[in-house]
Amino acid sequence: MIYLKNISDSIINAHWKYFKESEGYSNLLRLSNDTLIPRAEKEYFLRLTNESLLKSIIVGKPEQLRNEILYYQTTIRSQIPLLTVHQEFLSVLTWDEGIYPQINTIAEKKTDKTTVTNKKQFLYDFFLNLIHQVNDPNLIIKFEQGKLTIKNIKILYSGLKTYFKTKLGEFYDRISSVFDYNDFIKEKEEWYAYKLTSELGVNVCPYCNRNYIHTSITEHGRTRAELDHFYPKSKYPFLSISLYNLIPSCHVCNSNLKKSRDFYSQKHLHPFENDFINDFCFEINYLEDTIDNIVPDIKAFEIKLRPDTDNPDVIDLVNNSNATFQISKLHNHHKDIAQELLARSIHYNKSKIEELKSILGTEAGIDEEFLKRVIIGNYADIGSFGKRPLAKYSYDILSKTDLKDNLDL
Repeated sequence: MIYLKNISDSIINAHWKYFKESEGYSNLLRLSNDTLIPRAEKEYFLRLTNESLLKSIIVGKPEQLRNEILYYQTTIRSQIPLLTVHQEFLSVLTWDEGIYPQINTIAEKKTDKTTVTNKKQFLYDFFLNLIHQVNDPNLIIKFEQGKLTIKNIKILYSGLKTYFKTKLGEFYDRISSVFDYNDFIKEKEEWYAYKLTSELGVNVCPYCNRNYIHTSITEHGRTRAELDHFYPKSKYPFLSISLYNLIPSCHVCNSNLKKSRDFYSQKHLHPFENDFINDFCFEINYLEDTIDNIVPDIKAFEIKLRPDTDNPDVIDLVNNSNATFQISKLHNHHKDIAQELLARSIHYNKSKIEELKSILGTEAGIDEEFLKRVIIGNYADIGSFGKRPLAKYSYDILSKTDLKDNLDL
């Protein structure tokens, strides 16, 4: 949960230029004059030809993106009511990612049979309610009434998925032809996904601050950060290539944890918007009242992340992000680093630091900030937390020790 600051003007200009010269923009102009598509859709595309509005969608700040979501959620959904039901359907994510893992035999072992049965009942009732909301005689799903089997629930899910694809597919396809993410990730000379991640220069995933996400292109292959759609493109396809909606992130955070969760309805920290790095902290929670050693055994403590503010809105942002990306849980796999930091806080007292300064002083080309990195094993200033994994975590653990004052952090 690291703040990435604003995107540079050069990146904004390159991204806007890419869109204006893209086939997507040509498609927008064509659709705005297409008399063969439903009137509500034509008017929607005509509205988007307003250059000021369009620019706010393509390269606008997160607040501007939320304004467009609000318009879509009110005006457009009122004109195309089926969108409301479809968005409810999308809230359960996909079968493989969001549903099946909660109702299979493994889920029963992890929790208990009653919990899984209740989940099946919820899903069965949920899908049945969607069918009633649609109220379309053409929606025919042959399922077994009252049966809470995995097979029956999947029949309901698949039937609804097919129906929405049939009824809304053309509308979504038209939006996607304008805001074409598949085109953006294709290799181009001027501007595409690899150029974006390279220019952003984000080294570490801002969601977890645990994994490197460098961009590298060589004759032997290439790699880059995944681009997470902060506001999911499945629900808000008009934000598919919006610059401030593309968050460079690691595979674990983007694909394994966040998936298609809707961060518009449930607020989370936005890496390009929320500079709340001081409003939460990692801390060691000792599991016993007394600790025999200054550097405790790994089993004697756990790592907690807690909000460090009285602002209830920020507390919600922190807690939601912590839960979605499993920040506390995953940082407990790095308790050995906490041990090492505690050991360093003991070893590097003021005299030891002065001794090291005399050895690695300015004559050796070692400045104050580099010396701190040598002692800590990571970056020590808040502005550099995004340069190396676990920098925020290391800083917070040390902040509870004398080493913080000794190094004047």
